[in-house]
Amino acid sequence: MEQNNHEKNPFLEEEESSFDIMEWLSYFLHHWYLFVIGVILSLGLAYLENRTWLPSFQTAGTVMIEENRVIPNGSQALMQGFGVDAGFRNVNNQVIMFGSYDLVCKVVDSIPFLKVDYITKGNFKSHNLYKTSPIIIQSDYVSPEAFDLLFKIRLHSNGTYTITIEDNKFYSSLKLNGRYNQPIQHNLFFITVKNANKYMGNMEMFFQFRSRESLVSDFSSRLNLGFVTEGSSVLQISLVSETPDRDIDFINKLCEMFLADNLDRKNDAANKTIKFINEQLGIVSKSLVLSEGEMTTFRQSNKIVDVSSHTSELLGKATKFDAQQADLKLRETYLNYLTKYLKTNLADGAIIAPSSLGLNEPLLMAVVQQINELYNLRSEVTEKNMYYAKYTKQIENAKLTVLEVTKNMRAALDIEKNDFYKRLSVVNKEIDELPKKELEMIAIERKYKMDDNYYTFFLQKRAESEILQASNTPDNNILDKARVLSVTNSNKKSKTTLLFLLFGVLIPAIIIVVKELSNNTIRSTKDIEKNSVFPLIGIIGHTKSDEPLLVAKNPRSAFAEMFRVIRTRIEFIVQRKTNIVSLITSTESGDGKTYFSINLASIYSMTSKKTILVDMDIRKPTINQRFNINQSNGVTNYLVGQCTLDEAIIQLPKVDFDILPSGSIPPNPGELIRSEKLIEMFQELRRRYDYIIIDSSPIGIVTDAYSLAYLSDVNLFIVRNEKTSKTFFKKLSAQLKQDNIPKLYTIFNDVLNDGGRSSKYNRYKYNYNYGYNYGYGYYGKRKKEKTDKYFQYYENNSDL
Repeated sequence: MEQNNHEKNPFLEEEESSFDIMEWLSYFLHHWYLFVIGVILSLGLAYLENRTWLPSFQTAGTVMIEENRVIPNGSQALMQGFGVDAGFRNVNNQVIMFGSYDLVCKVVDSIPFLKVDYITKGNFKSHNLYKTSPIIIQSDYVSPEAFDLLFKIRLHSNGTYTITIEDNKFYSSLKLNGRYNQPIQHNLFFITVKNANKYMGNMEMFFQFRSRESLVSDFSSRLNLGFVTEGSSVLQISLVSETPDRDIDFINKLCEMFLADNLDRKNDAANKTIKFINEQLGIVSKSLVLSEGEMTTFRQSNKIVDVSSHTSELLGKATKFDAQQADLKLRETYLNYLTKYLKTNLADGAIIAPSSLGLNEPLLMAVVQQINELYNLRSEVTEKNMYYAKYTKQIENAKLTVLEVTKNMRAALDIEKNDFYKRLSVVNKEIDELPKKELEMIAIERKYKMDDNYYTFFLQKRAESEILQASNTPDNNILDKARVLSVTNSNKKSKTTLLFLLFGVLIPAIIIVVKELSNNTIRSTKDIEKNSVFPLIGIIGHTKSDEPLLVAKNPRSAFAEMFRVIRTRIEFIVQRKTNIVSLITSTESGDGKTYFSINLASIYSMTSKKTILVDMDIRKPTINQRFNINQSNGVTNYLVGQCTLDEAIIQLPKVDFDILPSGSIPPNPGELIRSEKLIEMFQELRRRYDYIIIDSSPIGIVTDAYSLAYLSDVNLFIVRNEKTSKTFFKKLSAQLKQDNIPKLYTIFNDVLNDGGRSSKYNRYKYNYNYGYNYGYGYYGKRKKEKTDKYFQYYENNSDL
C-alpha cells in the first residue's frame, strides 16, 4: 500500500502548474488591511489630483470651401487671369493652406494679446488671465533669454509694482520696482506696465513672454481641421485648451486671414494686368499727344480743313491697315513680355493670361494656365517637401514648352507681318502719288488715328480689368464664427478616481503576490504534497506556550487531540498497538522536532503503557535542557561502557514516561551511531517498553538518522510551517525516496487555524547550530567524517 501511494504521488511525475483561485483569495483576505490602506491612500491622492483639474474647452468655427466656382458672366477665358487657379480652388489644397506656417505666423502677429501670458497660481490650479488681466504689459524689447522665464509681479495699491523671478538660480537676485504707465528697462526687457483696473488693490500674479515660434508651434500642434460630414466642403477649424477666449480670437482671425489671402491671390494676376496696361498707356499717350499736336499744327499752317474723296478712300484703307498693325504690335509686345518674364522673374507670381489683353491664342492660354497652376501648387509646399522638386521640374518643362510655343508664334507672326507689309506697301504707293500737302496730311492723320485707337483699346481693357477686380470676392465663406462647443475633459475626475482606486487595489495585490511568490517556505499541506512523496499523517497546531509537557498538562485540549490522531495513524501503519519504535527527525534545526517528541511521548504515556523518550541527538542534545537534567550518563556513556542502561535511564517527577538522555558529547558520534551495541540497546529497550520515541538529529544536516531509521517501526519527518524551505525539502525528499528510507511519513507542525498561515517561527526556543562542522567542544573544529553516500550528497548539493 505504501509503495502504491508513492507511485501515485504527483511528485514523481512532471510538476504541473496549478492555480487555485480560492487559495489566492484566502491570501488576499488574510491581508485585507493592505487593501483598506491602499484604497484610503488612493482616494486621498485622487482627491488631491482632482483639485488640480481645469476644464478643457473645444472651440470651433466653420468655413464653406467652394471648389471650382463658375464665373457668373460666362467669360471664363477672359477671367482666367483674374480668378484663383484650379490648384488653389481644390478643397484639399485649401485645407493644407489653412494650417500653413506662413498663415499661422500672420495670425499670431496680428493678435497683440498673445505675446504675454498673464497667470495666477493657487495651491492646486493655475489660470491664464487672457483679456481679464488687471494689468497690460507693453513690450518694446524682449531679450531671447526672457522668453523661457516666469516673472512674478506684486501689484501694490499705491500704483507701484515689484518684479522678481522664482525657480531660477541665475536670476534669483532680480528685483525691479516700477510704477504704472512708466517705462522700466532691464537687459531682459524694455516694458511699460499699464493698469487695466483703476480700483485694483494688492495682489500677486505671474507673466511670461511668448516668442513667435512658441506661439506658432503651440497653435499649429493643437489646430484640428476636418470636414463636418464626409463628402461636404464645410471645413471645421477647432482648438482644445483651457483658455477658450484665446482660441476664439485665433480661429476668427485665422478665417479672416485665410479669406484675405484667397482674395489677394485672386487679385494678383489682375493687378499685374492693370500694371502692364498702364505701362503701355503711358507710352501710347505720349505718342498720341505728339501726333495730335503735329496734325493740328499742320492744318493751321496749311489751312487744310478736309481732304478729297479719293484721298479719304486711301486714308480709310490705311486706317484699317493701321489697326491690323496695332494688333500685330500688341501680340509682339505680349510675346516679348512673356519671354522676358520666363527668363527673369518666374517666381514673382502668376503670368498675365493672353485673354486678359484680348489675345485669342488657345494653345498659349492652355500652357500659361498650366504654369500658373504648377506655380500655385509649388507655393503650397516648402523646399524640403518631396513635391517641391517635382513641381519645379514640371515648371521647367512647361517653361520650355511656352518658349517653344512663343518661338512658333513669333515665326507665324513674322510671316503675317511680311504679308501685311506687302499689302500695306500697295496702299502706301497709291498714297505716295497724291499731292505733297495731302500726302503729308494723310501721314500725320494716320499716325494720330493709330495712336488714338491703340490708346482707346488699352483704356477699354483697363476699365474691364478694374471692374472685374472690384467685383472679386473670396471663393470661401465663413459659416459660423468661433464659439465654445463642449468641455472635452468633463469625465476626467471620475477617470482619475477610478485609476487611482485601481492602483490602490492593484498595488497591495502585487505586494501580496510578490510576497507569496518570493516566500520559499512550506506554508500549506498543498506545498507538502507538491514537494514530497511521503504521506502526510498529521498536523500540529500552533501554540504560544513554551511548556514542553503541554499535552500532559492539557490532556483534553485540541492540541492533545492532534497527537492522539497521529498516535492512531501510527498504530494503523505498523498494524499493532504496542511495541512501537518511532523515530522523529526533520530537515534542519528549529522545526520543532524535540517539542513534538516530548508531547508524543506524553500522549503514549497516557495509555498507562511503559514509554521512553530516547535523545539520540548526541551531537547537540536539548532534552536535558528542557527538563533541567544534570545527569551526565546517557546513551553515549552506555555505548562506551561507562555505565549500565539502568544507570542511564532516569524517571522524573510529574513526568509519566522515562527518559534516556544523550549523555556526554563524544568525539566520534558517527561511529557510535553505527555500533552493534546501539542495536543491542534498542533490542533491550523493546523488551522493557511498549513505546519508544527517538529524538534524532535533523536528517537534512547530518546522517545519524539514516542508521536509526532501520531500527524503528515508523519514521516521522517534521516540517514546520513558514520555516522549512521548499527547495531544501524537495531535494531532501527526493534523496530520501531514492535512498529507500523505510516507512517515512510527514508531520506538518506549527499550523494556525486558517490551514497553514502561521506566525513567525520563533515560538519554539531552539539554539541549533547544525552545519558541516556540527559543533561541540574541541571536536567542533575538526572536519566532519564523510562516512557514507548520504552525507556526501548533501554536502555537495545543499545550501547549508
